[in-house]
Amino acid sequence: MELFQVLGSQGAIVVGFVSTVAEILLAFLFLRSFKIIRRREYGRLKATEAQHQRCQPEWDRMFSLDNGAVIGLEYRFGITSNLQAGIHRSLLSKTIMTFGRWDAIRQSESMPIGLSVTGSFEGLNNLQQNRQPGIAVTVSRTFGERLALYATPAFVGNTKAVDFISGHEGHDHGLDSDLPDEHAHHNDTWFAGLGGRVRFSETGYITGEYTPRLHGYDPNRGEWGVGVEKRTHGHTLQLNLTNSFGTTFGQLARGGSPHDVYLGFNITRRF
Repeated sequence: MELFQVLGSQGAIVVGFVSTVAEILLAFLFLRSFKIIRRREYGRLKATEAQHQRCQPEWDRMFSLDNGAVIGLEYRFGITSNLQAGIHRSLLSKTIMTFGRWDAIRQSESMPIGLSVTGSFEGLNNLQQNRQPGIAVTVSRTFGERLALYATPAFVGNTKAVDFISGHEGHDHGLDSDLPDEHAHHNDTWFAGLGGRVRFSETGYITGEYTPRLHGYDPNRGEWGVGVEKRTHGHTLQLNLTNSFGTTFGQLARGGSPHDVYLGFNITRRF
């Protein structure tokens, strides 16, 4: 889940984790069982070959955490008061996205909206394969300190080239790439990101977003997400539900699962 945030001339680090609810519960239950075994008798882990074979897959998958969580790391830096640049890496297909944003218009008493332009360039396998350029324009409007609305029309090129997600073997993320698509002959995608944030307490917010595809290559369904945020001194914590693991423009353009819902957790640090 990636809501567009307005940052000043400060840097920010974003860490995101996404997983299914079932996988988190299973991992938690296994960890509890494993701790009980260790307290009672550590030697039981190697008591028999059969027990060793049962434990080995869990060690290899880090108790399902490798199979369940998609981690994204992002760093962005404010070059000037209205210009910023950053880099984002997602575990999904080892995607790296570099981006820059220019806040062309800021909302004021004489200007009812804010307007920002973002350019991006991303690629799979650490920016080595299936490179995708993108551009987006964000129009924002705040109503006092309680409500903020965002609309972001965007274009991403070469989205069809990522028809098969590679470099992330063993992860079933519910992306039904085999579904028939009437726009499969397109190579690029136009979409619109629609989002909002409602403040319900001094430091609490409810967020939501929906990303319909407008034209071009559009497999699966449009991405959506809802979340609850808590702001502290310098940090923002967010717990969200979404149908997609996507955090880059190219991943959002490919849509989300038509039937699965995932649990995510984001941490943002400003300094």
